Amino acid sequence: MGTKNNFSVAGSLKKIKVSFPKAKQMRSQNALKNLLEAAEKIVLEGDIGNFNARNLSEVSGYSLGALVQRLGKVENIFLHAIAHQRTKQFNQIAEEFEAFPDSGTTTDFSKMLIDISFRRIRFVGTSVMRYYEGRALGRTNTVQDAHAYTDECIPLLTKLIQKNKSNTFREMSLFEMKYLLRAMFLFVERPLIEGHEDAGTEKHRDMAVTHISNLLSKTDCILSANGIKPTK
Repeated sequence: MGTKNNFSVAGSLKKIKVSFPKAKQMRSQNALKNLLEAAEKIVLEGDIGNFNARNLSEVSGYSLGALVQRLGKVENIFLHAIAHQRTKQFNQIAEEFEAFPDSGTTTDFSKMLIDISFRRIRFVGTSVMRYYEGRALGRTNTVQDAHAYTDECIPLLTKLIQKNKSNTFREMSLFEMKYLLRAMFLFVERPLIEGHEDAGTEKHRDMAVTHISNLLSKTDCILSANGIKPTK
């Protein structure tokens, strides 16, 4: 049984400057919790046209004035709801990383990662991802803060490589892994977020499998996969 990973939304939200007026009374804390639940319901519908104060008021039962008082910027609650859903999905990803067989190859891992990512993106919706990315980039002075969510996978991938016995994964530093993970998610996510006509197709999947596997594999494995005999 692997160690359970519990990711938190707090770090990524702090980086993109999402916060709420501090709730001092239990009633105010409960109100914020209710608003977060209402925002998540709206987010899961996937229609970003409904990410507004009027719709939140209708779903939550709170007046427009109360929303401004309790949330500051109403946009904050939707960013929090999206981040919360993403955190839930990262916890699911962690479980699948833990379950990856020790004999699995880099190609097996690449296919697993792509299947997980496609499933996650279809669940959240590409328009919701574009909404979050656009707002996040507008709230931070550095692009890396908006894309730092991939850093949460560093300890997961480190552990997976350390215990793997397929002899296909290469060793790498934490510095390299940080940017390798960002590249891996770029191959999977960007075509979908940008709405490319091949996004989500077998062509996209094959492209991502090839490049992610190459990023992770030992040189000899890459050469063999391309029909080239490694030199001594």
